[in-house]
Amino acid sequence: MRGLTLLIATILTFGYGFAAQAAMTVDRAATFRRLAAAVDTASPAEDANRVWYGGMLAPVTVEAPPPDKCTI
Repeated sequence: MRGLTLLIATILTFGYGFAAQAAMTVDRAATFRRLAAAVDTASPAEDANRVWYGGMLAPVTVEAPPPDKCTI
């Protein structure tokens, strides 16, 4: 009986998680569609103020010289 309870709880948990993910995906898509019309600009000068919604950026590499050795 304990196994059946655990199985039902697991199935319900995954089901609720899937339903929540589906709801958020639909809401996010609607938000992107609504904002896309408001954000599009005609001139490249105003394009710098455009909101960016994902994709890949080039990686940032930070290089620094090693610290001096401690001579104490």
